[in-house]
Amino acid sequence: MTTAAEMDNDPDWRKLEQLVASIQAQLAPGASVRHNVELAGVHSETNRQIDVLIEANVGQYKFRIVLDCKDYKTPVDVKGIEEFYGLVQDVQAHKGVLVCPSGFSASAKKRAKKLDVDLYRPVDTGDHKWKAEVALPAICDVRTCAMSFRISMSQPYAFTLSEHPALLDVFTSTALPLDNALTAAIDAWNSGQLPVEPGEFGHVDLYSVETLVDNGHGMLVSVELTLSGLVEQKRYFGRLPIEKISGFEDQHTGAVITNAFSVGALDWENVRSNWQLLKDGEESPGPVALTVQALQYIGHD
Repeated sequence: MTTAAEMDNDPDWRKLEQLVASIQAQLAPGASVRHNVELAGVHSETNRQIDVLIEANVGQYKFRIVLDCKDYKTPVDVKGIEEFYGLVQDVQAHKGVLVCPSGFSASAKKRAKKLDVDLYRPVDTGDHKWKAEVALPAICDVRTCAMSFRISMSQPYAFTLSEHPALLDVFTSTALPLDNALTAAIDAWNSGQLPVEPGEFGHVDLYSVETLVDNGHGMLVSVELTLSGLVEQKRYFGRLPIEKISGFEDQHTGAVITNAFSVGALDWENVRSNWQLLKDGEESPGPVALTVQALQYIGHD
C-alpha cells in the first residue's frame, strides 16, 4: 500500500520490501512469499499494490496475509494503521502486518491491537541500511578448578621425586609416552570429564592404563597418579552479542520471531570487566535467554 510519493522520497523502500520478503520466506518455507504484487480491491474496484504477499493452502482453503513496509524516519501513527487496515479489508486478506524499522507510536499500537493488525520491526544482521545489533540477556556461569595431584608407588625400589608429580614424564607399560598428569587433567577438565559442581572432588584416576614413571634412578616403575580438585562458581549477568539473525521484533509483545540465530565466542575479559557479578543465590536483574557455562583452570599444587 506504499504510495508513489513515499517511494519517490525513499529510494531504499524497495530494498526494505525485499528484506521483509526474504525474512518471511525463511519463517514460512512452505508458503508462497512474493513481493511487489497487485491484488484486486473488492470494495475499491481497483488493483492494490501489495509490498509482500503470503499465501498458503490448507486443505481446500487458501489463506492470504499482506505485509506493508514503511521506511519512515518517524514511527507510524494512527492514520497509517487505519489506512493499512482499509487495504486489508479491500483485498479480503485474512491477516495484515505492518513493518516499520522506526517503530510505531503508542496510539498506533493501541489502534492496531483493536484491529488485529500485527506490527513488526525487522531484526536482521545483514549488511544493509537497517542492520540490527542484537544481544541476548545471558548468564555466564564460570566454574574454576584448583587441582591437587597425588602419586603413589608400592614396589620395592628406591624412588626419588625430582619434580612436581604433575610434570613427570608418563609412559605405558610398553614404554609409549603419555601426556603428563597436568596436561591430562586440564584436557579432562576442559572437555567436561571431571566434576563441575561447586565443592571438592578427590582421587580421580587420570589414566585408563597402567602408568610408569622414572623412579629418579633410571628405572621405569609402576605408579598411581590421581587428581583432587576444588571447584568454585561465579555467575555473571550481561548481554551476549548475536552475530547472525534474521527475523522480526513483535511491537505488541517485544518478542523476536526467528527460526535461527548464531552467537560468537564468549569474550572472557569482557565478561569479567563489564558484566554484573551476581552474589551467591542472587537472581539476575532481568529475564535470561541463555546460560553459558565456562570452565577455567586456575592452578595446581
